[in-house]
Amino acid sequence: MNNETPARPVQFCARNLLTDAREFARREPLTAAAAALGFGVLLNLLPTRVLVGTAAVVGALVVRPVLLSLGVTKVLELCCQNNPNQTPRI
Repeated sequence: MNNETPARPVQFCARNLLTDAREFARREPLTAAAAALGFGVLLNLLPTRVLVGTAAVVGALVVRPVLLSLGVTKVLELCCQNNPNQTPRI
């Protein structure tokens, strides 16, 4: 029925990202050091209030649609469990 590959947990994605970053740093150490330095300077120049405020605003904007979509997904999942032979109508 479902031929899609299952979603990978965040831990696997984080490990892959760290592995890729390490390989990049080994292949091109000067570029990796310059990128890290630039990112560090950028974070030090920005006020903490701006970073936290932006994260809070984006989080507040995203929470409602995410919760709504998770609720709809759960309702559809429960409907499909009750009637396994019937496809849901939307």
